[in-house]
Amino acid sequence: MQYYQEFVALGSKTGLSLVSEAPAGDIEALYHKLWREIFLFERRFSRFLPDSELSTFNRSAGVKKSITPEFHELLTAARAIAQDTEGLYNPFILPALQAAGYVGSRVPGREQDEVDDYSGKTVVGIDQLEIGDTWARIPYGSALDLGGCGKGYLADSLRAKLPDLVTGYWLSLGGDIAIGGQNDNRQPWFVTIQAADNQKRDIGGITITSPSGVATSGTTVHKGKKNGRSWHHIIDPRTLQPAKTDVFLATVHDNSSLRADVLASCAIILGCSLGMEFLKNKGVKAAVLQCQAKNGGSRIVSLGSNITLGAVHA
Repeated sequence: MQYYQEFVALGSKTGLSLVSEAPAGDIEALYHKLWREIFLFERRFSRFLPDSELSTFNRSAGVKKSITPEFHELLTAARAIAQDTEGLYNPFILPALQAAGYVGSRVPGREQDEVDDYSGKTVVGIDQLEIGDTWARIPYGSALDLGGCGKGYLADSLRAKLPDLVTGYWLSLGGDIAIGGQNDNRQPWFVTIQAADNQKRDIGGITITSPSGVATSGTTVHKGKKNGRSWHHIIDPRTLQPAKTDVFLATVHDNSSLRADVLASCAIILGCSLGMEFLKNKGVKAAVLQCQAKNGGSRIVSLGSNITLGAVHA
């Protein structure tokens, strides 16, 4: 039997599908545990909450700060993926992100909530992140934003905590999904990919046959204008400006939801041609890039044998 629950969390719609023959009471208890993990994660690591561990850590920049074991694990994962991408992903990007225009929450009704403003601070390299056994330190005048990898990290963490009574799962945290097992028809899961210019239309999808992650990143949702200039939230660490790119939307399938999340954003920064070559070199399972064509329209570039292109309804 397939179960589904949905709430707004982590700044977007979050939906959890579980397939199991266990008693309904056991599944309800599991849902309670999963939602508790999700909401606690948001309270601990959202930059939009002034009392979160991340916010208080940023305000302590320049000194050693005691951190929780989960924050230690998250920071270690962020540093590892930043090093693996040679800085194309940089959790220190927050000052540039805010300077571009992405300061407040995008959740309806929370846009005017007060947040710490680091737009005048400095973006430093990942080598400036110090992590001890029970502490961490960032340079004075810098600040971290873990939004670029946090949901992927959480999806991987939730997947690892699922008990054996679950035979299939689809954990969707906004644009990051952890998937495994089979659906209630005992078939592989199929992730449809929305068209970059129309969320009601799909361009195909990815068949998932092993536990893994799928993430989509793009320049079409978190965007706006500041001082007459358009911005989006994918910042190029090399220029500290919104990426000048011909990729509208990048979807990546990888063993890890965290890697899929980060690598999708990296592909956008690099652009269609270099981005796809980058994803090939990183050994992703599959990828679909929706790019701008020379005639002003759009074109689709894909990688992987488990991709179906063309309108599908699954």
